[in-house]
Amino acid sequence: MSPEPNVDQLIQAAHAHAASEEPLDLLDAVLTVTRDLSDRADAAVDQVVRQVRDAGYSWTVIGERLGVSRQAARQRYAERVEHTSPTVGLIRGRDLDSALTAALAAAQTEGLAEAGTEHLLYGLLTDGVAAATLEKLGATRDKVREASRRLFDYPATPTSSRAQAVFSAEAQASLAAAEQLATERTPTGAPVVTSAPQLLAVIAINPGSRGRRVLNDLGVDVADIKRPLHCYINVPRTAFGRRTRRGRPGKKQPDRCSFCGHPRSETRRLVAGPDVWICADCITLCAEILTQSVDPRPAP
Repeated sequence: MSPEPNVDQLIQAAHAHAASEEPLDLLDAVLTVTRDLSDRADAAVDQVVRQVRDAGYSWTVIGERLGVSRQAARQRYAERVEHTSPTVGLIRGRDLDSALTAALAAAQTEGLAEAGTEHLLYGLLTDGVAAATLEKLGATRDKVREASRRLFDYPATPTSSRAQAVFSAEAQASLAAAEQLATERTPTGAPVVTSAPQLLAVIAINPGSRGRRVLNDLGVDVADIKRPLHCYINVPRTAFGRRTRRGRPGKKQPDRCSFCGHPRSETRRLVAGPDVWICADCITLCAEILTQSVDPRPAP
């Protein structure tokens, strides 16, 4: 087992992950590095607890080994090890499923044992809104591959391996964060569907992720990614798809877009539907998606 990294090693790792040498960027990076260590430890415990449960042991026995009560062990781990996938959310959207498959295949082609967030970025260029957003900003699969090889220590000559590549700890943490984002935006009682745009947002806003470093190398502004994805990454919603804000009694709350949650204003017009509203920005985004989805091939 490799020794636990000391303070100097953690700071060196933070410098390697930082978007620049600015002190605030270094702070963001060191928080990411230390959070990654914590995420790995939590993921390791979750995986072993899952194996113990699969072997038929009770929460009472697990709690004794963890030094907590049966109730505390169940509350902490039951949902994480019994109701979720170890790598991704409850339900994968088709765009996300295709992206994950492409990411693993890309890592396999590079002769790597693990697929990192840079491979997730490569996979996100497969299809859907995430792919359209990246392509509009000039990011292509070839550019992502070239930047990854330039930034990271890949083997000079890819070697074929029969072992299937797996997602790195950072990639799994990004997938878990995308799942959490999808959960927060899903109405109560509805199935949670994790989509490719949510994963792209998670990778883009993490200043220390390998995927973000590739985007920085390609000169892609994170704000330009977040803007078209605001409908996928905005605040949590209630069971009826509206923001959980309470106004003062007797005061009428402003009409809001049912998709992004922004209120009506002089610059943001809303179109009304059956108990829903949609703003001009969301209409424009929908039009772009529909235009990109049209199959140019003539019907047989």
